[in-house]
Amino acid sequence: MSEKKYSYWLQSGVYSGLQKLTVVLFGFGTVIMLTRSMSKPEMGVWSLFLIFIGYIETIRTSLIKNAVIKYLNSAEKSEHVYVNSAALCLNVFITVGIALLLAITIVPASVFLKAPALSNVIFLFLPGMLLLIPFSHFEWVQNANADFKGVFWAYLVRQGTSFVMISIDFIVHGHVDLIRLIIYFNAGIVLGTLTSYIFARRFLRKQFIYSKEWLARMWHFGKYVFGTNLSASVFRNTDQFIVSSVHGAAAVALYGVCVRISNLVDVPSQVLGDILFPKSAEVMREGNIERVKFFYEKAVGVVMAICVPGSLFIFLLPKFILGIVGGGEYVEAAYLLQLTMAYGMFLPFIKQFGTIMDSTGFPKTNFLVMTIIAVINIGICSVFAREFGIVGAAYGTMTSYLICFIITSAILFKKFNASITNCFKYMFQFYPEMYQLFQQRFLLKLKAR
Repeated sequence: MSEKKYSYWLQSGVYSGLQKLTVVLFGFGTVIMLTRSMSKPEMGVWSLFLIFIGYIETIRTSLIKNAVIKYLNSAEKSEHVYVNSAALCLNVFITVGIALLLAITIVPASVFLKAPALSNVIFLFLPGMLLLIPFSHFEWVQNANADFKGVFWAYLVRQGTSFVMISIDFIVHGHVDLIRLIIYFNAGIVLGTLTSYIFARRFLRKQFIYSKEWLARMWHFGKYVFGTNLSASVFRNTDQFIVSSVHGAAAVALYGVCVRISNLVDVPSQVLGDILFPKSAEVMREGNIERVKFFYEKAVGVVMAICVPGSLFIFLLPKFILGIVGGGEYVEAAYLLQLTMAYGMFLPFIKQFGTIMDSTGFPKTNFLVMTIIAVINIGICSVFAREFGIVGAAYGTMTSYLICFIITSAILFKKFNASITNCFKYMFQFYPEMYQLFQQRFLLKLKAR
């Protein structure tokens, strides 16, 4: 294996990986402080707030981001100004629309979820939400140009600002309330947006040309991705919403900490998804089906090679991990953490399936699969949570992941002849290949000195 073989993945992956890791690590640091300074009901409200934020980002990203990346990598350069202008229009309309919808519905939603404080938190977040318009536009333009450096620094400043302010509050007062927490969250968005602009301005077009044709084209592409990702988000968060509506916000605190920990091993999958999308869109345009198959199998194999060791460590020592992250009050969720780690092993296959489907022109297929699975998951989790308590929701989610894995694997085999066996082959090949790369880059250079 040569350095050149992995050059694209390494160069793109460094900053994209650092960006995702920064978000997760700052998030972990925040959780460690909040679990020691907030009651379980307050922590449950914060977990629900983060789920709402996730939905907001899913809607905005789905309708715009993937379309921007696809068309800036497949359209002629003369049309890029239309792509960017249409993306900005959609960004404004969608974000403002979501803000209005939230303002109208959050009070009854808070009552249903047995978390009345959630409505105050959401209302305070609305000004910060409008700032996400420029923040996300700068990010997507950089992603489309495969430049992840500015995205990394923007998220570092955004997350770091909030983390530092929370840390100071925790040290000074010993307790961080929900109101101040949202203020710190919004402050991070402000500074993150300014940082993102510094790096994105060289890619920004000074012209703004409204094009009804491009607006319709991006909306048409994005609507399937939107439906897919919204269904995927429902799929991933149904268990926590059901737990909250049945058992209250305090139970969500236990579940939310376990999900946070399991998300740590999901970072490589997110990174490879960001890198894989523009690459697979490019080779699909060239009609290279075999190359698409290789990218899927290789991406899943690499993700598994990185995730499996960490997942096994957490699975074998759940009480130790929970004691560090949440403290003694959260150790009772050890079995729940093991369940979330177990079904998380399906994620590399399912996430890269979505990336391949969207980037190669099959967003409708992805949408249908995710929507069907989301509906199935709601039914299964509702029954299991009422019959078996909090762990029942995890059992339900695991069942749904297994069904999704079987369906997506069958579709990939039919369309691209993708093989699960090859994914495991690339997984085991990853370790010697990385060792060889390490030798080429570092050991041999050191010997030559």
